[in-house]
Amino acid sequence: MLEETLQSSGLSANSQKLLLDLREETSVVECMDNDERIDAIKVRGALFALITARLEDAHEISVKCQSSKTDQELISQLTSDLEANLEEIRILLNASALVSN
Repeated sequence: MLEETLQSSGLSANSQKLLLDLREETSVVECMDNDERIDAIKVRGALFALITARLEDAHEISVKCQSSKTDQELISQLTSDLEANLEEIRILLNASALVSN
């Protein structure tokens, strides 16, 4: 399927081969087949890096909401964005707890 898509894309044969090679090397399934176990420390570190990014996003949203120049419609949108960030943080925390166990 992917090979047919690449052939119809107009890419050169070398480019097509490179994309296929990269796809195979970066495949999660391939990595899991080669490794008997996932490195929990690396996964936990990556999860906390994502949590940090979401906290920074939440901080930025909170700062925008503090401005007296921000209209009510934008405040409403920012509040929804903040709730979504917090939900993502909860999910990432649950995932980190699973990895830690």
